[in-house]
Amino acid sequence: MDAPLADTPDDDQAHLFVSPHFDDGVFSCGGRIHQLTRAGEPVTVITMMGGLHSGELPKSPILDDLHKRWMAGADPLCARQQEDKRALALLNAEHIHIDLTDCVYRQVDGLPLYPSEESLFGNVHVADYALQYLEALSLPDTARRLVIYLPLAVGHHVDHQIVRDWGIGLLRDKPESWSLRFYAEYPYFNTERAITLALSKMNMPLREKPIKLDEADLAAKVNAIACYNSQISTFWEDVDAMALDLRRSSLDPRTGQLVERYWEIES
Repeated sequence: MDAPLADTPDDDQAHLFVSPHFDDGVFSCGGRIHQLTRAGEPVTVITMMGGLHSGELPKSPILDDLHKRWMAGADPLCARQQEDKRALALLNAEHIHIDLTDCVYRQVDGLPLYPSEESLFGNVHVADYALQYLEALSLPDTARRLVIYLPLAVGHHVDHQIVRDWGIGLLRDKPESWSLRFYAEYPYFNTERAITLALSKMNMPLREKPIKLDEADLAAKVNAIACYNSQISTFWEDVDAMALDLRRSSLDPRTGQLVERYWEIES
């Protein structure tokens, strides 16, 4: 792993952070997003499973449990969209919400594809249409060179796997059009084994290039994460516990510097 670097702003670049769900981009990359927008670089966070649900809800234990945990009212997906918009507004980043639902809402012939907690972290269901749906999308137009940030699928969540594989397909199809970076998803990366396992699934040589953050970046990230009220109770006792955990997780054990962890493809 390289020593943490402060990445130099580039006026010729635009940045697209690809987030499987409403919170993943900010939870994992909020410091970098703040760093870039503070330097005047254009940043967009695109949430791939960012759609609302219509019709009858799937009947599954995991969905019942999540709705109870989120405590987000009668329309929890709409509430989560609004949380995401508030968080990204704090970071001065643009947002795009793709009209595809979270895996717990996806069903085929009236049956949920992912009915349990265990199914969320297993293999992608053979009947899941999400990757095919995403492959039909076009990336935002920009006159600048686009840097795309993809999840590593740390934790092996099915939606993270799908989004990662979609992004790798972009590189395969048009390698000259953009550059890719992979990010470790917080808080799934709180065990080094989870990162090692995710890296072992990548069929390409990657080199870690952590990005150094300052206190303002970390504070902005904490404030942005705090916007996701529905998610705080899932991972932490309260916002203060989140802030302490985020600081601990952001410290590079070799240098004591605040970092976010990214990987680039070795040339």
